[in-house]
Amino acid sequence: MGYSVQKVAYEEAQRRAAEYEYALVYEISELLLGRTDSLPQIHWEECMEARFFSENRELHLYERNGQMEAVEISDADEEESVVKRYALGAKFRSAGRFLKVKEYIRYDEDGQACVALTRLCGIE
Repeated sequence: MGYSVQKVAYEEAQRRAAEYEYALVYEISELLLGRTDSLPQIHWEECMEARFFSENRELHLYERNGQMEAVEISDADEEESVVKRYALGAKFRSAGRFLKVKEYIRYDEDGQACVALTRLCGIE
């Protein structure tokens, strides 16, 4: 498999967020996107979902069944993947022009390709 997924305690994930180059944070009142070290303070009590990411890994914090959870996704080997670029709207142009997304490809029993997992991997 081209990636590994590891569960992380939510409080530990909050502490480790600064280790990542970029962040996409969904708060109740605001959406933040940019370099982690230049974002305004994150209001964790308002956080509905967050993705902290770098080229080779992502820390995803999210709500599930009324509880906040977190997982870290890391590249494991050179299995097939595709990196796509999506243009950012004017609101986020200060962060960059494109959001980079990595799709890990796997094949089903019939040999059909499908996307097994998608994660953020950079901003250009």
